[in-house]
Amino acid sequence: MVFGAKKALQQVPSRSRISLMKIQNFTVQKRQSVVTLVYGTLMIVLGLVSVLIDPVALFANWFTEVREGNFVYNMWSNPTYKVYSDVYIFNYTNIDQYLRGEEKLKLTELGPYKFQELRTNENITIDKERGVMTMKPKIKLKFLSEQSVGQYNDSIVVPNIALIAISTLLADQGLGFITNTAAYYTMTALGSKLFRPMPAGDFLWGYDDPLVKVASKLVPGWIDFGKIGIMDRFYAQRNDEVEVELKDTSKRYSINTWNSQPGLREQGFSSINTSIPCNRLQGTYEGLMLPPGFNSTVLPVFRKQACRVYPFVYKEEVLGSSGIPLTRYKMEDSAFNKTNPYACKCTTNCLPDGFVDIGSCYYGFPIALSKPHFLDTDPEQQKLYEGMKPDPLLHSSHVDLETKIGVPMALSTKLQVNIAVRMATGNPITKPLKDMVVPLMWLTLYCNEPPPEVVTLLRMRFIFAPPLALILEILLIVIGSALVLHGIYRLRNPKYQLIQAQDTKKNEKRINHSVLERRKSSLTLNMADTFNDDEMAKEAVSLLAIKEEDLPDLLMGETIDYDDRFSE
Repeated sequence: MVFGAKKALQQVPSRSRISLMKIQNFTVQKRQSVVTLVYGTLMIVLGLVSVLIDPVALFANWFTEVREGNFVYNMWSNPTYKVYSDVYIFNYTNIDQYLRGEEKLKLTELGPYKFQELRTNENITIDKERGVMTMKPKIKLKFLSEQSVGQYNDSIVVPNIALIAISTLLADQGLGFITNTAAYYTMTALGSKLFRPMPAGDFLWGYDDPLVKVASKLVPGWIDFGKIGIMDRFYAQRNDEVEVELKDTSKRYSINTWNSQPGLREQGFSSINTSIPCNRLQGTYEGLMLPPGFNSTVLPVFRKQACRVYPFVYKEEVLGSSGIPLTRYKMEDSAFNKTNPYACKCTTNCLPDGFVDIGSCYYGFPIALSKPHFLDTDPEQQKLYEGMKPDPLLHSSHVDLETKIGVPMALSTKLQVNIAVRMATGNPITKPLKDMVVPLMWLTLYCNEPPPEVVTLLRMRFIFAPPLALILEILLIVIGSALVLHGIYRLRNPKYQLIQAQDTKKNEKRINHSVLERRKSSLTLNMADTFNDDEMAKEAVSLLAIKEEDLPDLLMGETIDYDDRFSE
């Protein structure tokens, strides 16, 4: 085949042969140079694009999207964050002296009673068309007796929640002197006292009280429980359904609706158009995840047990325990104040500054939240007690976020549960505590570090992947530049020589000699008897795909002496 190609090329006239050699030189040498140039350019472009778009961030954002069965979906279904709750009970130590008017109320802090909060989100469904996810959150507490300082059998003296709640509720309803007097004598007949001793476990998870039984019978549907306990009511199992946003990346993982409502009716929500930050749930967060690139100065957080939206504001940049930079949001100092933008409207029986009325979420009982130890509350309320020691370092709330991906890394939320006392004419049983906000307990909900799988993800994203991506980008640009320069050099300085035209007479002699020899060799006859000049040129062109190394003598200017070959 090679012999035929060379023979065909040799029999083409000199000028035609030179043109064919030029075509062959382009298709071999220049084609390789152009390919090298194209590959190098593509590598440079790819490297520059990688610098501009940050492929590591794109991959991380894709990885953290919720898709059924993936990592983030499983984290929502069964969060692996180790969340704990430390509960501190206020024990009243001088009731007799106080009731005699001799001393202020003295409180001592017992605890902590340590719990682990176990959360699951059941029946998760993803509506791809609407871009939302719905679920049913379930939260339980597990008592960690061995890690707890306080135990369930600790003896405590605390305010009688049932007596105070029912008395205050009747006073708020304005039912009149006769009704309140009847309530007073009923409570007295049942032996109810303003304060009562009990085990700590009963105070937290429920104790029998005759008033609760009487109230549940007199007003069916109002009280749906037989025992009354603070934690029991806070963590009562509900059939709530939550819808969170997935489609809008700027609001991803924010709450759309809670029980099909974009607001909290217990705090006066009626429609989005008339809603206020206090009762508007749409656009708030539970804190499980936030949208990637979250950079708002205010983080609105909703916690069902707290019955309101609470503002956390940007505080500072901190370094997490895993070595990853974090953004800290701190609960606003004025979060519980009446002047705060997130404060709920109040027209009657308003609490002093620093307290939030959440009674509408708890059967109308006058439950009030504040910061622990009355931090940032009305000083007049602080003066009524001994043993309250507010400390901003100990009693403030914050959450640490990795905002580029949008994952919480640590949190410490602290709230105090109080009961507001109001008295009605005809029922003086609550008179010793009239117009006071009485502390019951305070708790901290905290998570000191994220799960190992989240730490691994973040380390890959921020510690290992960026330098690897940078090295790859540099290699792409450097190697691409080298290929481009090499391609340009080869185009400008090819490593070939054109075959020079031979003497015309010598060529004619070769052709004539070849014609005679064709008669002597069947192989030569088959190769040449069908070629005329035009066909010989076409055959030469068809053979130009032969690689350079297959025709070294042709490309380097060497010529086979057919006279010598055929004379043998």
